[in-house]
Amino acid sequence: MWGRVVEIMTAVWLAASPFVFGIQSDTTVLWADQTIALAICVLSGLSYWHPTRRAHLLILVVAIGLTAWGRFAELPPTPIHQNHIVVGLFLLMIALIPNDASRPPAAWCQPPSSQP
Repeated sequence: MWGRVVEIMTAVWLAASPFVFGIQSDTTVLWADQTIALAICVLSGLSYWHPTRRAHLLILVVAIGLTAWGRFAELPPTPIHQNHIVVGLFLLMIALIPNDASRPPAAWCQPPSSQP
């Protein structure tokens, strides 16, 4: 489940980035980043619960939207929107990682069969 932890850490960066880039006075970007970060955290957290174990795949939709917003909000993109592009592309890579990616294959976990 390390992929979900990385997604949550990326959401924390996204929530902090308006303050890092010094644009916290732009309430549209501030609230959008906070809302998107919360959505990423919720979807990543839901992936820990077995009935919603594939919720992290919805982060792909969030990441595509974030990348598109960063690319087309202003031309050329300002630093905060460049950050949106990078975070969106990063989330596209991480969201594809399955929840059990760090577990060994099931065949490796079975005891060896005894041969006569």
